[in-house]
Amino acid sequence: MNNQDNNLKFPKGRTAFIIIHGVGEQTPFETVDYFAQNLIKYFEEQNLPVKLEHLIAKRRLVTGYPWTESFVRLSSNNIKQDEFIDIHEYYWAANTENKISVPEILQWAEQTLEGTIQFYNRKENQSKLDELLKEKNWNSFFKYRLRWLTIFLRLFNFIYPGLRLIVCLLLLLLSPFLQGRFLQPAWKLSRKLVTPLLVNFVGDVAIYTTTNVKSPYYKIRQQILTESLTLLKAILRDQQANYDQVILAGHSLGSCIAYDTLNLLCIEASLSKDKGKSLLVDKITGFITFASPLDKIAFFFREMAQQHQYIRQRILEYLNSFRVRQLYIRENRYLNTNPVECQLEQIRWVNYYHLQDPISGHLDYYEKLDNVLMDYQTSWGGNAHLGYWTDPNFYKDIANRFLLTTDDF
Repeated sequence: MNNQDNNLKFPKGRTAFIIIHGVGEQTPFETVDYFAQNLIKYFEEQNLPVKLEHLIAKRRLVTGYPWTESFVRLSSNNIKQDEFIDIHEYYWAANTENKISVPEILQWAEQTLEGTIQFYNRKENQSKLDELLKEKNWNSFFKYRLRWLTIFLRLFNFIYPGLRLIVCLLLLLLSPFLQGRFLQPAWKLSRKLVTPLLVNFVGDVAIYTTTNVKSPYYKIRQQILTESLTLLKAILRDQQANYDQVILAGHSLGSCIAYDTLNLLCIEASLSKDKGKSLLVDKITGFITFASPLDKIAFFFREMAQQHQYIRQRILEYLNSFRVRQLYIRENRYLNTNPVECQLEQIRWVNYYHLQDPISGHLDYYEKLDNVLMDYQTSWGGNAHLGYWTDPNFYKDIANRFLLTTDDF
């Protein structure tokens, strides 16, 4: 520990973190638990004693229906009472739970890959593909990982009906001896037992990345974004907490939800007469993405116009333009003024990724952000994808960038 570390003080002011979880079968307050526990551990290692409180606040859904939000507050007994860190959570897993079938996931994967291949085969997009394939990781992703994922889904779709029927019959035969979580209808339980986690994860992505307004899953995507934006605006406007800064943090697919939420806020700010001042957007100072597939979402799942639809293409680009690099904006002799005047330049965006995490990566599709390579010891796959939550250096870097002050300042 250096001399500057010895002078660390508990953060001044009032800070709010909004944590958005990723794919999987999360339960409410699980991400709050992870984030708060490890942030407390970091503070205590720096000899900064922390007081933890559970608080509640009255909120309203976009429909006007009231609900009570639970969150936790970190503060110190050695500082003023109005200086604290609140950790909020946007929980969305229930919206996508068991909503999509395995054949539908396969159909989605096939359509996504076909659409992506067609997009990058266009002559005007060849330079973008060449730029992308300069990166070794992207090259291998295109050539191998997508191919194996498609093969796996096809094979699983072929054996899935028979496998599920066999498991269901076994459960019926063993029903007199079952207990605990196995005490539920055999056909319903068979789906959970034979569907691998990969398919469940892909199912969440398939639902959220649906841009076809005719799809029933598009409503789920819109509901997730509407709820996320509503919570963000409620926290910005919370008069009782009166936050000095609000930081949005998203893990895995949650980082895409967080990004889209900020993009929607940009659109609302552009429509307001005061350019977002009434929305208090200046309070948003940080955007943290970790284990983020944002580049992959942008390259493979974004809505793409037909080659001749240059007006539609430009509209789609402007509606999803938050910090997108100019390299990925198609040249157009018309429509060169973006009506979305983004008012979020004050946000400091930090992206954390790990080379053993197959989902995350260095974000190249976007600009004005810091990419931070993590080096915690882990194996390739799920462990690396979840390792951020418990890595001490992850919380240390967040604290140094957004929270801590020293006697030198």
